[in-house]
Amino acid sequence: AGVPIKLLHEGEGHVVTVELKNGEIYKGLLSESEDTMNCQMKEVIMTAKDGRILRLDNVFLRGAHIKFIVLPELLKNASVLKKIQGMKAKRMESEAATGAPAAKKGSSKHVRF
Repeated sequence: AGVPIKLLHEGEGHVVTVELKNGEIYKGLLSESEDTMNCQMKEVIMTAKDGRILRLDNVFLRGAHIKFIVLPELLKNASVLKKIQGMKAKRMESEAATGAPAAKKGSSKHVRF
């Protein structure tokens, strides 16, 4: 799984906000997420496009219908992000030491992340 999916999994057990492509907004406890972005949530407040608000005990959201997910700010310290930052820092240090320019995305002979 890629970094965004790993970060989604890190969000399990936290309150998240999910907006669907149809405009509905769900805010609640992310109890489980899958690599397909399917999400199971508890204690949810759903806001419909017309502004109506519903309280729901459990919700299953299909990943293909999700427009975006707002994760808690504390996840900016998640281990998966620290690992990526460390990899970027190492690459920048090696490029500075060798004087080589940063690799362009899609250029050959370079490892892609």
